[in-house]
Parts: sequence; structure tokens; C-alpha cells
Amino acid sequence: MFAKLAIRLIWTGLCSLCVIPSANATGFNFWESSALNSSLAAANGARARDASVLALAPSSITQLQDTQLSATLNFYSVATDYEIFGQEANYEVANPVPSGFFVLPLRKNWHFGLGIFSRTAADISVPRIPLLNPNEVRLQPILVSLTPSLAYRWGSLSLGMSLEYIYADYGFDQTICRPTTGCNEINLEGKNHGWSGNLSTTWQISERLTLALSHQLASDFSDENLQVALPPITRVYLSAQMTEGLYWHNSYSYSQWKDKGMSFTGYPDNLGLLVGQANSHRYATGLDYEIDKWRIGLGFSVDQAIDSFGGSDYRYRVGGGYQLADRWALDFNFMYESYAAKSADISGTPVVKVQNRGSSFSLGLRYLFE
Repeated sequence: MFAKLAIRLIWTGLCSLCVIPSANATGFNFWESSALNSSLAAANGARARDASVLALAPSSITQLQDTQLSATLNFYSVATDYEIFGQEANYEVANPVPSGFFVLPLRKNWHFGLGIFSRTAADISVPRIPLLNPNEVRLQPILVSLTPSLAYRWGSLSLGMSLEYIYADYGFDQTICRPTTGCNEINLEGKNHGWSGNLSTTWQISERLTLALSHQLASDFSDENLQVALPPITRVYLSAQMTEGLYWHNSYSYSQWKDKGMSFTGYPDNLGLLVGQANSHRYATGLDYEIDKWRIGLGFSVDQAIDSFGGSDYRYRVGGGYQLADRWALDFNFMYESYAAKSADISGTPVVKVQNRGSSFSLGLRYLFE
């Protein structure tokens, strides 16, 4: 997720000084590819509502009959409250995240799609912690994906693939303070790129039931400053039409985050913020209802934390849409997330508490070409 965590595991390193050595980490995916997908917790990969479905399962774009364009701006904010040995602090970071998708039906059951969005990124600030993190740092690896897609439909079965070009724009700011020389700032910026892909299939089981499977390939690239290792992700989607205009979407995802993530050459990451210690399971469900010109979406997801302490992160979503004209539609969504709380006691005395909260508001436009 974008800004998944600012200081989520500070207490991990502190406790390692007092108890036993321990390596811990966090990693994230950003699931808010469009306002429409977000309102359904990105569980709608088996049923295409607009062009942004190619971010979930490219094979499902064959369900779209018209040329479509979708654009979204997501305002995303994460806050972290922590208390360390009685000292309290608050961190908050907010970022606008744009995305865009385009699908073009071709001849003989072929469809072409193109998407640009961020599926993995971070903005993490870490204060100075004696012995463990002696220098204050801010880490900003921002990854943007450009994904051309191609899909073919044969009867009730569709096959699709996306080639993913990943552009990395990163920043690394460090404040080094010494008694003899005072404080100096190091500001490092750079750009890098890598490749990945997505393979998927969609099966129209019946008029009311659709199944989709997708597999996101791993990606591994680096330069002299930043090393990126993104995990393979396997997803299963199932959409069912309950009544006229009402659809129920479900998805299960398995991300192999263990020993995957991002690392900076000049930062030892003793707190384990950027590399996963465990794989992650995710379940998401969403309800989608259309009546007249309105669309209502409700979504819920639970993600298994990938640090060694585990726990689950919960996200709640509500959104909708309105048909502005024959070819224009507006989508919006609000999301609130509650991360697994982290706390540590020494001899029964609370010494560290960390709690993260996040929210986002998405606004999107859809256009159907003649």
C-alpha cells in the first residue's frame, strides 16, 4: 500500500536490545487501482465493470463491449501513533495517487488494454533511536506500473496477459549527527526500472457465476542505491449475480512476501521496515448494486501482516457512482483501514505501543467511446 507504514515496528528493534535478537519487517501492495475497484475491495476481478479490471485480471477485459477510458485520483493518508518509554509522537503522511486505464475491443474476440497505476510504494519516516537507528531517515521508494494487456475470448473462456514495466522513483534522506561535527543531511534521489507480468483466465460458468484466476510474476531489479524484489501473487476471483442489478464479489490472494521487498544500500534497516518476514493471505468481499443511474458499492478486506509478529489489517470501504450522461460516469469511494496494533512489555511493564490508521478518498471518471 501507499505509505503502508511509518514507524510500524520501532518497538521490535527496541525490544531486541532488551530481550532477544529479532528481525521484523513490513511490506505492502496498494490495492486502490480505481475508485470503482476500491469500493469493492478489489474483489471484482471476475466481472468487468470498467477498464480498470485489467489491474486485477487482464482476461476479464473481454467482457467489455465498448472502448472505455477510466481515470482516478486517490487521496491517501496514513497516521502512526507511537509511545516509547513514555514518550509519545505522531506521524502522518498523505499523498495523491493517480491512475488510468484504457480498453479497446479488437476483431475476432481480441481485446487490448493499457493501464498506469501504482501497486507498490512507501513513504516511511524513522526517528533517531540510539544504538539501533542512530540517524533520522526518510525512505521514499515509489513504484509506478505501465501495463499493456492483451486478451482473447473463446466461448465462455478468456485468456489474458499483461506485460508490466515498473518505473521506480526513489528518495533517501538521512540526518547524521555527531558531537564533533554537528548534524549533516544526506539527500539521495534516483530512478530505476524493471519488468513483471500478469497471466490470467476468466471462465463464465453460467449466466450468474464467473470465476477468474490470475498470477502476478515476481520482479527483481536494482542499481547502486536501491534493490527491489517484488513477490509473486496468486489470486482467485468469484462473482455471482444475486438478483437483478446486485452482484457479490469475492477474492482470495496469496503473496509470497517472505524475504521480498525493497532495501537501500546506505540504510541497514535494523527495524525491518521494507522486507517481509512472512507470506501474506488476503480475503476480500464486495457488494455491487445498480439502480437507475446510481451504483452503490460496499467492500471489506482482511490482510495478513507480513512482519514476524503477524496480526491482521482490516479495511472498510463504501462508494458509489452516478451516470452523468450517456457516455460519462462518475465514481467515488471512501476507505478506512485499521492496522494490527503492536505493543511490547518488559517484566509486565508496557514500554512500546504502535498503532497505525489510514484512510483514502477516491474520485474517478469513466468514458465510453462511440
